[in-house]
Amino acid sequence: MGSPSGIANFCAAISEALSLTKKDYDTISLAADAAAPVSFGSGVTEAQVIIIQTTGGKVKVRLTSTDGATQAVPVDGTFILISRTVPITAIDLTRTTGVLTTVDVFLGQTT
Repeated sequence: MGSPSGIANFCAAISEALSLTKKDYDTISLAADAAAPVSFGSGVTEAQVIIIQTTGGKVKVRLTSTDGATQAVPVDGTFILISRTVPITAIDLTRTTGVLTTVDVFLGQTT
């Protein structure tokens, strides 16, 4: 659908159902500028669902998948990833230099 400004509008409702066998939730306070690894707790060894919420500042999230590739993604607010067939095996977080940032991380595993 078009708009008077010429910029297209896009709206998509998110409605995904996935049965998770293991879940982990953690709040991480980033008090240093170095990358901080995210611990996969509660028996989670790989994540098909990742939800990240930042408070205080933005972060750079680095994700490593079973494909072996490490991807860096800026997160300023909320990040949601659902990857059914290529799970994430490692995550680290880097805050903006000098900005105290709190990050809530939810991990869900399907197998």
